[in-house]
Amino acid sequence: MAKSPGKSYINTTIDKQLLRSFKILAAKEDKRLNQLLEEAIRELLGKYEQDQPASFKSLPPKQERREHPRTEVMWPVSMLTPSGWVEGELKDISRGGALIHCKELPNADESIELRIDIPDHLMNISATVEKVRLNIDDSDQASPSYDLAVRFVGIDVDQHRRLHNAIEHQVGKIGL
Repeated sequence: MAKSPGKSYINTTIDKQLLRSFKILAAKEDKRLNQLLEEAIRELLGKYEQDQPASFKSLPPKQERREHPRTEVMWPVSMLTPSGWVEGELKDISRGGALIHCKELPNADESIELRIDIPDHLMNISATVEKVRLNIDDSDQASPSYDLAVRFVGIDVDQHRRLHNAIEHQVGKIGL
């Protein structure tokens, strides 16, 4: 699904009952969850901005906590599941993990075998990963999609070196 201009994806966890009530409200109001969430955020920011000094309004950017910086990519990926291969696309990758966008959700309760196709290098990388986080995009109720954040837990030394070289090549292409 294409990202809307001026919009960002967020990944978070929320109380199940609160989310259920929120979905019911969205249905009653005939609005999407993101519309109600944006409305609530605007109201909350307005409330806090009234009560805070000017220094609160210009906080410094949050420090990156990741050990390895991420690089945006659009690389095909296949995930081996008990029912067969699930296809997806890497949205970003680092030496430590990746974010996979897919239309079908693999069983992520256990480790997942990945095959990453790296087009510019005419090669693929095999790795074992584990789920870190899952974001469900249900804005299209008929066809939800998933962003699965994973951590590399098993990768051959040679494969890891080739992956690192491909990431460095990608960083050079986008000029980071």
